Amino acid sequence: MLGETLDEDRGRIPLRFQIPDEFQEIALEEPPEERARRTFEAFREQLKLTERQAFHLAFSQEHMVARLRDEGAVYVGQCVARSETDPTALTSAQYTILVKKAELDAEDPLDAVAGGLRTPGEPREVLFAEFPAGKALVVGEELAVTSPFGPLGDPRPTTHRVRQAQVVLPFPDRRRLAIIGVSSENLADWPSYVEILDGIVRSVSFTEPSAKSIAGVLG
Repeated sequence: MLGETLDEDRGRIPLRFQIPDEFQEIALEEPPEERARRTFEAFREQLKLTERQAFHLAFSQEHMVARLRDEGAVYVGQCVARSETDPTALTSAQYTILVKKAELDAEDPLDAVAGGLRTPGEPREVLFAEFPAGKALVVGEELAVTSPFGPLGDPRPTTHRVRQAQVVLPFPDRRRLAIIGVSSENLADWPSYVEILDGIVRSVSFTEPSAKSIAGVLG
């Protein structure tokens, strides 16, 4: 999959990444009514969910799409499956890829970003890691999130625990940040979701694929 962002001076900057086939991609440019209907039908048919479950997932999705678009999302997908720890239960996670403008002029561009994220007293982990696309910042935290709506969309505030992780990679020109993240309320399945996130981040590339490969030449 390819997402492209525009740079005012250098033209297109490719952002390539691979997403598991079983993810339900959220079409960010699709009209909300069509997107909600398609999502509802997909959850009912593919996962054999009840109307109540499918409606809740579709409604929750629409509630966050507008916010993610404002934040620079180029990809949003849902992973919905039966829990590995309890096959009778439904588990889900949301994966996002954001592109944000940044002016990273320091010798180590991620140092300043890390400093801004480390807040005394907050339960947030901020670490560095190496991936094929370069040095990255890994951020993890668990939050109490309050939604203005109940499970079926009724105007009733609901608070729940959400765990999230983000991997921040600077673009080669240091004028963009790619932020690959996962969030889920299903903490029992969190290790599996983090493993999937690791695979996505390892697939990220900021270069166009070579026109020729050794396999292609020898083949």
